[in-house]
Amino acid sequence: MKRVGIMLIQLLVTAAGLWYVFHDPQRRAQIAYALRHAELRWVLIGWICYSTVEILATVRWQILLRIQGIWISWLRAGAIVIIGLFFNQFLPGGVGGDAMRLYFIFKQAPRKKIRATLSIAMDRLFGLVTVVFLAGTSFALRFSWLARAGPSRHIAYVAFILLSASLAFVVLLLWLVNSGLLHQLPKRIPFREAIIQSGEALLRYRTHVAAMLFIFPITVVSHLAYYTSFYCAGESLRLSTYDHASLADILSIMPLVDTIISVPISLGGIGVRETLFQELLGNLAHVPPALAAFTASLGFAIQACWGLVGAAVFLASQKIFNR
Repeated sequence: MKRVGIMLIQLLVTAAGLWYVFHDPQRRAQIAYALRHAELRWVLIGWICYSTVEILATVRWQILLRIQGIWISWLRAGAIVIIGLFFNQFLPGGVGGDAMRLYFIFKQAPRKKIRATLSIAMDRLFGLVTVVFLAGTSFALRFSWLARAGPSRHIAYVAFILLSASLAFVVLLLWLVNSGLLHQLPKRIPFREAIIQSGEALLRYRTHVAAMLFIFPITVVSHLAYYTSFYCAGESLRLSTYDHASLADILSIMPLVDTIISVPISLGGIGVRETLFQELLGNLAHVPPALAAFTASLGFAIQACWGLVGAAVFLASQKIFNR
């Protein structure tokens, strides 16, 4: 019942967000006009950019697996990553993809389940640290721009609070690991298992400094490629009569957007992402609200194309993993 309740809330937030940004007939007409004049080459470039994200995600996870002594082929690692993407997009909570990754890697390495779990925990931890790093960079370089309008200022403050909480989590985790108190956490503490798994992952991986130093820039490039796919989506809808967002604008707002939609209040961030784009790009880059919101939808659609590939791979998984 709790899971059903969460899903209903996510559906409600998603529907409310989409209605808020797209209910105006004039905005829908503006989107239709932009689509009729859209430059498909930018959509293709965006798709290529997002392809880089999944390739680098596979490289990162393979390194983390091999440090743990788990060896699988690149084809199978990539298949598991792309299947995880599909389930992350279409299951509530944003953790369905991790569950499916665990399911498939357990079948590949049944005697190394703990090590496989730690590889995914470390993968998640790298993603968290990277978003904190990129958002911190955005705040440091463009805070005055982000906070110059009322609605965008409020969004920036919300993102800052969430990022501060994330940074506090990382600092606490490091302290627990270094002090040897990881397993002494009270049983009633929220997310205790996730904290312990993340801490154990740090313990296992902290001796592989060279590999960690290599993985961090890979993860940064992966996030930047992901953000650039949204820039390409916006360029495909660009009309000469309106202002448009620069690449710097997109790279500045995306860490904030990513931070807020990481809270699973809607399905895949749909509705919330569009609302944030409308407020941020509309107020800061003077992009028409309809086009700003639809830029978010088109950027997500580019990502969802790879999610559909993940669905096809999942349907063919029996052939792929039984070879």
